[in-house]
Amino acid sequence: MKRVFIVAEIGCNHNGSKEVAKKMVAKARECGVDAVKFQTFKARDLISRYAPKAEYQKITTGILDSQLEMTEKLELLYDDFLELKEYAESLGLIVFSTPFDMGSIDFLESTGQNYWKIPSGEITNLPYLQKIGKIRCNNKKIIVSSGMATIDEVKECISVLKRVGTKDEEIILLHCNTEYPTPDEDVNLLVINDLKSNFPNLLIGFSDHSIGYIAAVGAAMLGIELLEKHFTLDKNLQGPDHKASATPEELKILVESVRRIEVMSGSEKKIVTKSEQKNKIVARKSIVALTEIKKGETFTEKNITCKRPGNGISPMDWSKVVGKIAEKDFKEDELISLLGVNSQDC
Repeated sequence: MKRVFIVAEIGCNHNGSKEVAKKMVAKARECGVDAVKFQTFKARDLISRYAPKAEYQKITTGILDSQLEMTEKLELLYDDFLELKEYAESLGLIVFSTPFDMGSIDFLESTGQNYWKIPSGEITNLPYLQKIGKIRCNNKKIIVSSGMATIDEVKECISVLKRVGTKDEEIILLHCNTEYPTPDEDVNLLVINDLKSNFPNLLIGFSDHSIGYIAAVGAAMLGIELLEKHFTLDKNLQGPDHKASATPEELKILVESVRRIEVMSGSEKKIVTKSEQKNKIVARKSIVALTEIKKGETFTEKNITCKRPGNGISPMDWSKVVGKIAEKDFKEDELISLLGVNSQDC
């Protein structure tokens, strides 16, 4: 199994605070992730004053303010992001951000960013897709989240990106459900196989909005390339995404569990492993004397049986021993040896 690239989605869970964001970066690093991701936007370029809140946003942030007013509180200044980027990279992390408006694409391109995330809500935004698809940078990756989309919509999105010069190997397509948190019955991990079937030339990943780490482990077993998980310092903080995010303790368990399942997945071939090889003699059985057997007696089902250890004649050769003549004396429980049987057939 390939090593899964794990991204801690800080998103806007810093609630607009550079200090909180910096603490989140440090905590994510302690959890063992490969990268941290932010969300870059100017709220008034992203949301109309008439846009309603999503139902989950009403539950987590109330109904007194609009989606625009709520989102304005979550903006991170461009200069703050640059400082956080430098800090995260000093810790050995890859850092990138999802742009949610055209100006933010320009800003992030100016930073030299080469990982580009297309969120589920932008998968049908033609000008946005074209703009990101046209960006030229070294080692470019476009991560496409497929939440709320049909297969045909995903195909059209990928087609748009490719028409403006994006290569297959630059795209990572994520299975995603855009409900925060996603109910277990809607996680639909087997969609990963559907995406692999429909897009055989693309890398496939998983954006996990479910509670806990089980879905992440299950997705890893299906051979994903990238895993994204929302991250928070405290699920009880004010903001739309905290309750659907992993705490540092949960994220650490998630990373450890995915790394462990990568090792556990092992080989696709049925083999006797090194660790179990030494147990074959102990756990398997051999043909032994059920009673004392004298030289010249015939081996029968009444004087031989099968017992541990397994370093003698295998019980699979039972029929080759029964009916043969003992060429030596055998004590009760003694292994029936080839030297004691008058046939080479054993």
